[in-house]
Amino acid sequence: MGEFFFTLQVRFGLNAYMRGDFAKAEAWLEKARRKEPDSLVVLRNLGLVRMALGDVEGAENYLLREEKLYGKSFHRHASLADVAYARGKRIQAAKRYALALKEPESLPGGSAHALRPLMEKRLQLCSDEKAFEAARLSMEAFERGQKLKAEGRHQEAVESYLESAEQDGTNWPALNNAAALLLESLGKPDEAAILFQKAFEISRNAQAARNLELARRKAAEKSGGKKSWKFRKTR
Repeated sequence: MGEFFFTLQVRFGLNAYMRGDFAKAEAWLEKARRKEPDSLVVLRNLGLVRMALGDVEGAENYLLREEKLYGKSFHRHASLADVAYARGKRIQAAKRYALALKEPESLPGGSAHALRPLMEKRLQLCSDEKAFEAARLSMEAFERGQKLKAEGRHQEAVESYLESAEQDGTNWPALNNAAALLLESLGKPDEAAILFQKAFEISRNAQAARNLELARRKAAEKSGGKKSWKFRKTR
C-alpha cells in the first residue's frame, strides 16, 4: 500500500510540474520524499522544481545528492550545468555541458539529441566571458520578474521576463514564465502562444510543448473556435 501511495504522489507531482504549478508539484514530491528519501525520480524532479521556483542552490543540493547516490549521467550533467549557468559559475557550467554533450543520449539518435543545440549554444556562451556577462544580466532580469510575479505585479513581471529573454537567447524559462502570466493572469492567450512557441523552439521539452497547446486551445476558445494555428518550424 505504501508503494502505491508513493507512486501516486510522484505522478501527481509530475502532473503539477507539467501544468506549471510548481508549488503543488513540490508539495506532492516532498510527501513522496518522506517515504523514499533516496528515490532517484524524487530527487531529480525536486531539483527541477526548485530550479523552476528560482531556488538554484536548493536545486543543486537535490541534484548533487542524486549524483552521489547514482553516479554521473547525461541528465545529471545537463541539470547541474543548468544550475551552474543560472548561478553564474561559468567554468563549472562549461565543464558540465561539455560532459553532457559527450554522453550517448545527446549524440545523433540519442533520446536527448533535440536538446543538443541549446547545450551547444550555452557551452559557447560559457567560453566567452563577455557573452556570459550578458547571460548574468539576463538572470538578474529573470529574478526581478520572479519577485514582481510574487508581488502580483504581473504586467511588470512579463516585461522583466522579456528583458531577460532578450539578453540571453537560451533563456527559455523567461519566455515560458512571461507566457504563463499572459495566459493565466492577463487573459492574452494569443500573445502567450507566440511566446510558448518560442520557448519550445529553444528548449524542445514536453512542458513547453504542453503549454503551447494549452495556449492555442484557449486562444481558439476566446475567438469562438475560429482561430487556426500552424506550428512554425525552427529555421
